[in-house]
Amino acid sequence: MTAVWNGTASLAETIACIQAQTFTDWEYIIVDDASTDGTPALVEEAMQKDSRIRLLRRTTSEGPYIAANDGLREAKGKWVVRIDADDLSPSNRIERQRDFLLANPHYRACVSYWQGFNYRGLFPNSITPIPRTPGVFRWYLMLRTPSIHSALCVERSAMEEIGGYGKARLSQDYRLWCELSRRGWLGTIPEVLSYVRNHPDRASYTTRGIQQELALDVLSDHIVAMTGERWSRVELEALWCVGHCKVMPVDKGLKMLDRWDRMWRKASDLTAEDRAELERLSAYRRWKHIRTNARKNPAEAILQILRFGLTRPSAIIPSAQSSY
Repeated sequence: MTAVWNGTASLAETIACIQAQTFTDWEYIIVDDASTDGTPALVEEAMQKDSRIRLLRRTTSEGPYIAANDGLREAKGKWVVRIDADDLSPSNRIERQRDFLLANPHYRACVSYWQGFNYRGLFPNSITPIPRTPGVFRWYLMLRTPSIHSALCVERSAMEEIGGYGKARLSQDYRLWCELSRRGWLGTIPEVLSYVRNHPDRASYTTRGIQQELALDVLSDHIVAMTGERWSRVELEALWCVGHCKVMPVDKGLKMLDRWDRMWRKASDLTAEDRAELERLSAYRRWKHIRTNARKNPAEAILQILRFGLTRPSAIIPSAQSSY
C-alpha cells in the first residue's frame, strides 16, 4: 500500500493520521514540490522515527500533479491512497478502501464521502456524498466534481495504464474522475473517509479562475468522449455555472439542464437504478439553480417553481447532512 502526498500545510497532523491507520503495511511517500518552508526538516524528523515514511524532494516546483507522478513512479504498493497535506483521514480509511476493492474486483479505484472542517471543528451539514455507480458518476461529472482528491484509493497499475496525471497544474483530479468513471473502474464507499481542511490558501480559492478554465478543458474532453459532441466555450461555461450554483438567468440554466437530461437519457448502458438516480439529481440541480437565483430573479424563480412544482423532497438528497 502506498500513500502519496504533496503540499505543506498541517503536515504533522496529516502524517499522524496515516501513522494511526489500522492497516499498517504501507509506505508513505511525501513529495516536496521545492518548498521554501520547513517541510523537508519535518519529514526527515518523521523518517527517523518511522522507516515507512519516504521523502522525495523536487528542485523545481511544477505543481501538485507533476509531483504526484514522481510519487507514483516510486510507489511499490498495489494500491495508492491519496492525501493532501492539509487533509485528514479516519484511522480505518486505508483498511476500508482496501477491503472494498478486494470485495469488488470489477472496480480498480474508489472514493468516499467527505466532510469539511477548520480549526473550529467539522462543518455541520457538510457531508458530501458521491454518486454510487460509474454510470451516474460519469454523467454527473458534466455538472460538477463531487469527489475530493484526498478520498481516492486506486490500483497503481490502473494509474500506469491511464498514463498518470495530466501535466496541468490544476483540475487533473477532475480529469482522473472522468477517465476512471468512463472505464467503469470507479466505485464509491458511502462513508466519510476523508476530512478536508478549509483555509484561505487552498488552491480552490487562490487560483479559482485558472482552475475553472482548466476544468472547462476537461469538461469539453469529457463531453466529446461521452457523446461525440463539441460544445462552444460559452455553452461549457453555462453548464458549469448551473452545476456549481452560480448566478445566471433562470431560464438559461434550466435549458442547460434540459440539454444534459437529453444526453444521458440517450445512453444505452445505464441501469434502471442509474436512470432513477439521474432523474433525482436533475430535479435537485433544478431546485438548487432556482433557489440560487431567486433573489435576483424572484418573478422568474416563482414562475419556474410553479411550473415544475419544485420542492426539496428528502428523496433527492442521500442524507439530511449532505450537500450533493
